[in-house]
Amino acid sequence: MFNEDRYRTLPHPRGPFPGFPVSGGVGLATPSGDMRRPEAVWLLGPLTFGVYWLVWYYRANKELREFDPGIKVRPALAVLAVSLGALLLVPAVVSLYNTGCRIARAQRRAGLHDTVSGLKGLLLAPAFGLTSFYYQEQLNQVWVARN
Repeated sequence: MFNEDRYRTLPHPRGPFPGFPVSGGVGLATPSGDMRRPEAVWLLGPLTFGVYWLVWYYRANKELREFDPGIKVRPALAVLAVSLGALLLVPAVVSLYNTGCRIARAQRRAGLHDTVSGLKGLLLAPAFGLTSFYYQEQLNQVWVARN
């Protein structure tokens, strides 16, 4: 007889990650992003003079767009806003805030409560650049729930 449970999403191949809730439902039929250690994302930014942070920001926005086609973002434009747009301040602020909102939408799409706040991510930027740590931690929750 046909066993429907057999075809549900398998657990993450690298095992469960402590502190991240795992959804018990069927996985979404969309690609998921890369699991990254938040502390590594945060530390590699200054160690590479900001280059890694820009690459991470591009990838995070691209993964969000691929995860939910309803998320409208152009990753290259988002990177431009936080790099050159930071000279004007407003584009960087809007981009950081909107990225938090995109992560919240992805959390809802993955069946989680949206625990991320664009405003909190924005306020963490001047506090030792903790935005990348915070956003990656929230993204990991989405990828774990997805898998």
